[in-house]
Parts: sequence; structure tokens; C-alpha cells
Amino acid sequence: MANKHLKLILASQSPRRRDLLTEAGYDFEVIPSNVDEALGICSQCGPAHLVVGLAVQKAADVARRLHPDPARADCLIVACDTVAECGGQILGKPRDEDHAREMLGTLSGQVHRVYSGLCVWPLSQGAPHVETEISTLRMDPLNTAQLDDYLASGLWEGKAGSFGYQDEPGWIHLVNGSESNVVGLPMELLTRMLERYSTR
Repeated sequence: MANKHLKLILASQSPRRRDLLTEAGYDFEVIPSNVDEALGICSQCGPAHLVVGLAVQKAADVARRLHPDPARADCLIVACDTVAECGGQILGKPRDEDHAREMLGTLSGQVHRVYSGLCVWPLSQGAPHVETEISTLRMDPLNTAQLDDYLASGLWEGKAGSFGYQDEPGWIHLVNGSESNVVGLPMELLTRMLERYSTR
């Protein structure tokens, strides 16, 4: 089991990721990355390659800003990037409400996947450790009223695929994989990745 007293730095300003780490009992501080996620939403690479690359970029950005800082030498940077994928189309965070409507229309009635790339970067020594988590979901067909209500709520903002599983809208169902991955930080995978640092 991972040591909950490891000193973690979360390279994200996502309130959902902060909540997941807090609920799990980890000691961490937040230093958001300056990497622009929108630049990574492309069709030239697959979702797994995309999220891994962005997670490493986020961790590297924070590592560069903190090095050398002896007060944080024993810290581990945790960076994550999450996208949805449906029929080969990568769905990151929506630009605006119209973009969110388009994304939800693509996902309506479809089975799709949520990919997260997770990077743990030790500031003091060693190479970054990177892995990928995949969860499969099914979205019910959305009627116009359901779509309009969800868009009006604003809950789609800042969320990959334009929906929040944690919002419990009632029309999104986990088929296989990690719930926390869908929320934005695969906690089971993070626990396994941190185990290698617990005895150091």
C-alpha cells in the first residue's frame, strides 16, 4: 500500500483531482502546470499517446520551475491528462457550449472510452514513471430536453467529453474500469505507482 505521507505535488488546478487526493488521505500541495491542454487535442495521434505525452509535459513543466529547490527535494510530482474517445475521435475539454453540444451529440447512445495518462515524477532522483488507464462507458441516447438541461447547468465546463460522471446525470453508465479515472484521476493506478516510493 502506498504511504499516504509521501509529499506529493499535484500539477493541476482541477478541483476534482484535488478532491480525489484529499478523500484518499494524501498529503499534497497544488502547483498547476502551464501546459495548454487544448494544443494536444489532435487527430494525428491516438488517445493513449496523447494523454501520456501531455501528462509528461505537465510534470516536466512543474519540475523545471521547482528545480533546484532543496525544500522540495523529496517531493513527487503527480500529473494527469484525461480525454474521451468515441469511434476514433478524441474529445478533450469543450471550447464553449456549442462545442459541448457537439461532443455530447457524438457520445449520445454510444459506448466510448475515457483515457488518462498518469505521470509520477520524483524531483530528487530517477526517471518519471508513466502509465495509462482506460475506462469504458455507455451513454444513453439523449433527447433534446436532457441535452438542453445539462448544457444549461454549466456542469460540462472544463470536463473531457463535456460531461462529469461525478455529477450523476443518470444517462452515463460505467461498463468497465475505474470510476475515479472517469472523474479525472485514476486513484487505483496512482496507489500502485506510488508503492515503489513508499519504502525509499
